[in-house]
Amino acid sequence: MRAGRPGRSVMAAWTAALRPHAPLVAGLALAAATMAAVLLTILHLRAEREFALREAAHEVGLQATIISARLNAALAAAPKQSPVEAFRTVMNAAADERPSRAVLMDRNGRAIAADPPEAASDPAVNPGVKAKDDGAEVLRIVDENGGDRFAVARPLPATEGRIVFASPVAPHLEAWRQDATAAVVLLASTVGAMLGAVGFYALEANRRVRRAREDGARRARVNLALHRGRCGLWTWDIGRGRIVWSPSMFAVLDLAERPGHWTIADLQALIHPDDMSLDEIARLAFDNAGDYVDVEFRMRGADGRWVWLRKRAELVEDEETGGATLVGIAFDVTERKREAEASATADQRLREAIEAISESFVLWDSNQELVLCNSKYQRLRASSAAAVRPGGDGTEPPVFGPLPAGRPEGAYEARLPDGRWLQVNERRTRDGGFVSVGTDITALKEHEEQLMNSERLLLATVAQLRQSRRSLEEQAQQLVDLAERYHEQKAQAEAANRAKAEFLANMSHELRTPLNAIIGFSQLMGAEAFGPLGSQKYRDYCQHVVASSEYLLRVISDILDMARLEAGRERLSYRRFRADLAVGRAVQDVAATAREKRVSVKVVVEPDIGLEADPAAVERILITLMRNAVKFAPDGGAVEIGAQAIADRVYFYVEDNGPGIAAEDVERLGRPFEQGDAVMANGMKGSGLGLAIANSLVELHGGALRLASRTGEGAVAVVALPRVQRGARALALAQVA
Repeated sequence: MRAGRPGRSVMAAWTAALRPHAPLVAGLALAAATMAAVLLTILHLRAEREFALREAAHEVGLQATIISARLNAALAAAPKQSPVEAFRTVMNAAADERPSRAVLMDRNGRAIAADPPEAASDPAVNPGVKAKDDGAEVLRIVDENGGDRFAVARPLPATEGRIVFASPVAPHLEAWRQDATAAVVLLASTVGAMLGAVGFYALEANRRVRRAREDGARRARVNLALHRGRCGLWTWDIGRGRIVWSPSMFAVLDLAERPGHWTIADLQALIHPDDMSLDEIARLAFDNAGDYVDVEFRMRGADGRWVWLRKRAELVEDEETGGATLVGIAFDVTERKREAEASATADQRLREAIEAISESFVLWDSNQELVLCNSKYQRLRASSAAAVRPGGDGTEPPVFGPLPAGRPEGAYEARLPDGRWLQVNERRTRDGGFVSVGTDITALKEHEEQLMNSERLLLATVAQLRQSRRSLEEQAQQLVDLAERYHEQKAQAEAANRAKAEFLANMSHELRTPLNAIIGFSQLMGAEAFGPLGSQKYRDYCQHVVASSEYLLRVISDILDMARLEAGRERLSYRRFRADLAVGRAVQDVAATAREKRVSVKVVVEPDIGLEADPAAVERILITLMRNAVKFAPDGGAVEIGAQAIADRVYFYVEDNGPGIAAEDVERLGRPFEQGDAVMANGMKGSGLGLAIANSLVELHGGALRLASRTGEGAVAVVALPRVQRGARALALAQVA
């Protein structure tokens, strides 16, 4: 706590030193606040402008979509109508809800109509400037003359052409410009008001600082001297019962300075009840009038500890009023008191520690007189307490005593008459004295005899260990032989696995050629291309042959893909695409089957989710999951597919309300040719390769496929893919085998 009081004095000095610079600090604070306000206003206006541009682009894109849909509908309703006439009719009908410029292009990208006519030469609607994927994106184009346009293209399936729209950016920012002007005017007014207030404050602060500087300098010199000396001034008006302290007195007790004065009752509450009270100090001062009084007492500090104070004071009488005032100074003598107490405590602890040790201890001075010993030494000597009191005559005990002149210090062993053994350590002290410590080593001597017996047993044990070591070396050689055979069998298994993959790939390829012929000839026969077949049964048989062959072809293709994945020959082609496109193609693939089973398909995809992956592989993963979900969903059931982006990953999920998957089946699904027991029990067709291929493709992307289900409660499959790929990944054979 003593270290804290000078710290507060330093803080007070710093505060006093900074007070004259208050106007400068206020000015710097105002400048910082002004810069922050200007910066925040600029950032806010930039954000509002970006938002206005995004809304404008969305509005232009929406207008383009509506007008292109109307034009396409008009062309589809009247196929013989000229595209130019339909274009003018639609543009005239949408005079209030269309972009300012539009150009109609044929399938070769040539402009065939424009509204207004000069729009055909606008760089923003030039045929070479179009949005990606024929209309999916609104572009912002700045031409060489400084014109700023929004441009968007929409396809016209009816004519295989397109229509391109353009709209100036400036009108869309008019509302933003008005808001920006109002914000700038408001900011300038606020900054001006703040500058005026700070200027007035600076003038007033300078006047106060000058007045306080002179008084503070005088008080600071006196307070510094008192603070450094750890003392404080007292003034006690005994007649009125008022006591006033200097600031340094509060610092001695770590108390916060209080305005005004102390009352006798307040100050007496801080004095230790066992010490001299204030009334006693006052009586002592009157008894020693004309001389000073010197007393010591304790007062409670801010942290509750007692601080020892030594007060010297003298009674002073006022010549006019005759009132008595006790004036004096109080010193902090806590450290001196603590040192005295610590010395006494240390001496007592030393005696207790010497008494507590298990050895006999004795200390002699340079005159060979006893200084200190413990009770164990007394019992060892078999003497009375008076015989071993400090200052004794130093007569040697039976075993050890003062170190005789000429004998070197050190350690030796001695045997007592009762058969016990002692180890005596002797050391001289710096003042010429001597200290001896005797340790009972009887147990050690007995242990030595036991160790001799144990040594003989140990030699016999070593001989047995040598025999065991030879046995262990033979076992180690056997383990080496087993390890070599294991590596040979492992190499054979890996070669067999590669041979299996190559066999599957070759056989699948050989089977696809005749199957394609069977499918083609069956389709020709079913279509009766070379004449009627006769019975309707033949045509039905042809359809069955085609369906079965196509199913077998899909199975063979899956086997070929699985073999290629296991062999590590599958390569992905990464590019950027939107997640909703892959989800849409998966939904389109199962649309017909879902309609047949009256299964409702719900799509929940967050907008504008993009990822870097192989689009074909992602579509195949989602199609596989959707086919399984629709296949296992009951008639009239429901299937939900969705996608959402979280952190650096995109999560696709497919959920159905089918019979679910047993817990023991979830762990093995995803391995080649594995199917759940419920699938085989219900007689549903499947090779067991769909999920295995999907899982392998997900892992090639560096993602993960997880299945969750409970029997009778449906199932959900979740695919997690990274949004940005770090390069192609090789798939470990152990994960797909």
